[in-house]
Amino acid sequence: MKRVLLIIMVFCTGFLAGCNKDNNGVPPEGSEAISLMDGSIIIDHHPDVRITSLSDFPLGKSTSTTSFSSAGRKRTGIHKKAADGQGNELRGNNYRFKRVAEMSTLTISGGEVQATHVKISDDGYAFVTYNDQGDAHRGGVVVYKYTIHDGTLDDVTVDVKAISSMTMAHAELSAIDYNNGKLYMTGASSEPKFGYDEDVDGYDYAFFMVMELNADKTFKEVAPVIKKLTSFQGTSIRFANNRIYITTGDGANDTNGGLYIYSATDYSRVKFIENKDNVRSADVDANNVYLMQAEPARVTKYNLDGNGEDAIYVTDDESLQHHAKSEILVWDNYVFVAENESGLRMLNKETGAVNESLDRPGESAEKHVTNSVHLNSDPKKDGSGKFVESNLLFLANGEKGIYWYDVMKDGNGGDRIVPCNSNSILDEDGLSANFITSKGNIVFVADGLGGLKVLYIGFNKVDEPPVGDGCDKFMLYTFNGEDTPEGKSVFRPEAPYWITTLFSDVAVVPNYIEVKNSTELYITYLFEGAGWHNSLGYFVIPATVPKNDADEIQYYKTVIEPVLCKKISTDVVLNNDYIIFRDIADKSRGGSLQAPNMYRIGNGTFNAGDRVVLFVVPNGWSSQNDRVEYYYEDEMFFTHTGLNLDKDTGVGEFPPQFGDFTGQYNTFFSADCKSIVVFFEDNHNADSDTDYNDMIFSITDNLTGDDIINLVLPKWAIGLSEPEEEFEFFETITRYPN
Repeated sequence: MKRVLLIIMVFCTGFLAGCNKDNNGVPPEGSEAISLMDGSIIIDHHPDVRITSLSDFPLGKSTSTTSFSSAGRKRTGIHKKAADGQGNELRGNNYRFKRVAEMSTLTISGGEVQATHVKISDDGYAFVTYNDQGDAHRGGVVVYKYTIHDGTLDDVTVDVKAISSMTMAHAELSAIDYNNGKLYMTGASSEPKFGYDEDVDGYDYAFFMVMELNADKTFKEVAPVIKKLTSFQGTSIRFANNRIYITTGDGANDTNGGLYIYSATDYSRVKFIENKDNVRSADVDANNVYLMQAEPARVTKYNLDGNGEDAIYVTDDESLQHHAKSEILVWDNYVFVAENESGLRMLNKETGAVNESLDRPGESAEKHVTNSVHLNSDPKKDGSGKFVESNLLFLANGEKGIYWYDVMKDGNGGDRIVPCNSNSILDEDGLSANFITSKGNIVFVADGLGGLKVLYIGFNKVDEPPVGDGCDKFMLYTFNGEDTPEGKSVFRPEAPYWITTLFSDVAVVPNYIEVKNSTELYITYLFEGAGWHNSLGYFVIPATVPKNDADEIQYYKTVIEPVLCKKISTDVVLNNDYIIFRDIADKSRGGSLQAPNMYRIGNGTFNAGDRVVLFVVPNGWSSQNDRVEYYYEDEMFFTHTGLNLDKDTGVGEFPPQFGDFTGQYNTFFSADCKSIVVFFEDNHNADSDTDYNDMIFSITDNLTGDDIINLVLPKWAIGLSEPEEEFEFFETITRYPN
């Protein structure tokens, strides 16, 4: 009777089933495979593993954790926002992951086996273990060589090749480690040739084995060292300090699981710490070994020889699934514990105190669980070839895919788990991210029967930094304050008369900003009250185009649109050269904008007679794809009303309407700041809140004082200086001269 103490969160059939040589005790006829231990182990230096080279960017999502205890009840205060000491919320790096390869599962003795564990070496190799999801004992190891061909993130490629395999028809592997030409592995078997009796009441037993590799990392054709262990399954293995540390789970035949410590020199047993059932994982630092157990979750610390037991973390209200993969990781001053259905705990490794917590990422205590944790502190190349220093924390969360965070210093010198933008990919019903590891720019994800996935760590492009601070600081208060509060329509009956008039008079809303004399243009971010990640762009209609809708529309359709818009299937990807802000998100919610930051529009001078048309792509920013995109002719609107299409009729001249009022944008002139203020509403449907604070910007010229006359201005003018003058605003509104 096989007890599966590892991956049970996979519910699919193997759509990536491999075509591997079928090992049933002897190599297939005519093959070059080598038999060891009378056919119990088959070595093949030409493994038939199907590898697919890819070049895509899985669509990322921005995630938030939900607080649950193991009993499903809510907890509070799990993840507090971290600040940099100056009041700014800490945000992680803007990572972008490229899927570069997928490897199939293996077929052994007619059955499909799944990837369970990965170890990456320092010189470009990955060692992957496999086991059977069902009752059979089938498994092995495949050695992969990977080579990175540098380039920009869009151009970088990674070649992956299977160079050697070791497969077993009657034994499986669940964890692996590597050191100096040797692989250290643990798993389970009932195979007599592994040291077991022919009939052991139908039970399987754990073992660990050591196999040597050639200089090219292929398997040596010699029998391995094998040591029989108690319990049904080996759950983790670590090489450290010339010791081998192995954990085993539940016991078999009145035996108990526990922590085994062996000498890596002569493979003699140094220590067995018994009666530690439900053991999931161990990790080691320079001074101690840390043991994680389940039901309830607890962490115990020992010295390197297994003495000096110290239970640093014991809790009764958190647990792990009884038969599930869960990992522990020691890093710096902390122990990261993947508690499966209870999420992640970041513990102080001396005291066990909880430094940070992340809850499991979904409702299901079986499918949405934290199985594996890894921290990549290696320097990582960005698209320009420069190295970025970061502590990138990965979680493998079952059907929810993989999540990532940065571990950063806060303003008080503490270490915090900090969310990144768009920090989740590979979520798919029926497939389960069970194990994740990373080195440098490479990530390996064991996706159960979904195969093995290889990702490349990249970074999104960074928008140009601000050139300074703009003038319109009062806007942050005025258009999210008492007169225009969030979620309250500017057309509400109790709104001040100047607001109602400003937003209801269609005649004062221009199609563009016209440049009267040669000038540079600057835009100041003032406020965003959106829930979406909107994008803002512009294009220029030159003076040579006559001032009428027909000619202006024709110019856009024939000159601008073919370069601006690239249709991919039903989606449209926009040219970055036309984008001012790819992600209109305030720093308070993970963006890079902070009022009143001021930015330059374009890279040159605008000429006399140029007409600058603005456009918005609601929810257009795709962080994982690193681009602005939208659904074709459905979610993009221009300040030039003639370019907007009614998505129902296809007719132009469509400023979306809210009752009798114009919609989506409006402008006025700020006399004190000599700037044009522009408001946007990102939703033109009937359920829009029409508060016009989804995006607020001001635009000015080359900042030489009165040269604002270089622009043709909207008719409304408002003169104000300080927010406390709020009650005087109404008297300062005037019509700007035509």
